Amino acid sequence: METTGILVNNITTLLNNGTISINNVQEIIRWITFAVGLPSIGFSIYLMGMQAKTGKAAPVYLISLLASDIFNILGRPKSSTGDGQHMSMSSMDISSLMFYFGIISNIVFLVCVAQERYLLVTCPQYNAFCVKLKQSSMISLAIWAAPFAILFLAYQGYVILFAISLLLPLPFLVFFFLDSFRALWCTRRPACVSNRNKILGMQAVILSNYTMLYLPFVLNTLLTALSLGSYVYYLGLVSDLLLYLGPLVDPLLSVLLTNGMADILKAFPCCARRTNTQEEVQTVDNDTVETVSGTLTLF
Repeated sequence: METTGILVNNITTLLNNGTISINNVQEIIRWITFAVGLPSIGFSIYLMGMQAKTGKAAPVYLISLLASDIFNILGRPKSSTGDGQHMSMSSMDISSLMFYFGIISNIVFLVCVAQERYLLVTCPQYNAFCVKLKQSSMISLAIWAAPFAILFLAYQGYVILFAISLLLPLPFLVFFFLDSFRALWCTRRPACVSNRNKILGMQAVILSNYTMLYLPFVLNTLLTALSLGSYVYYLGLVSDLLLYLGPLVDPLLSVLLTNGMADILKAFPCCARRTNTQEEVQTVDNDTVETVSGTLTLF
């Protein structure tokens, strides 16, 4: 206990002396997500669009999820205190509003993607109807309006309601994951769905994404609203840093939704033609070797 207390005191002293600057760490993570996350998101959206052109259903929710990460990257708060008090103030600047709108919309679309994968496993007979429903403009507008409504709660100072609304997706995501696992692997007649491992893997990534990246921020905001923020000071510091990592994780969902290198080569026809040319050259070389060996055998 004494060692832990000494370590905490040393970290606090370093923070107070400016040796370790949280703002500098946030700035480094910001540039990393901008340099790596933004190209990955752009490529993932392009890959999803090419997949839709091949006749497959367009993953509307996943594209919207990736689009929400762009708000996360472009709208970063200028400074962060780590105590969550800025969520209760109505004087947030435009960049902060854009950033938190991206966070909230990302959480909303995570639930939508998980719900879509869940219905694909448990109710495949309604898949065509669900595809038409999610492509409806009214449904899309309603889903995009939900983050505005949640952010409006924080803007007006209802931080407890804001935190509770962001905590509600947790039981839904846990239910989607567990029931999908039951339907795919724990029944006598498992669901006849292709790529079962990818569907379950996507559910696991979504649940892990929310739990590891967003849940600390939600808990910190709730505890701060309940005047318990002094007990979780370092949770506020860590939660602010974790919020910046979402754009680096979400493109993984697009990989789980595609067929890997096959769809990537289809998205870039030049690479596909080069690969086909190399295969044709190898085929010709193999045929030539077989012919020569056959000729030598005859002699």
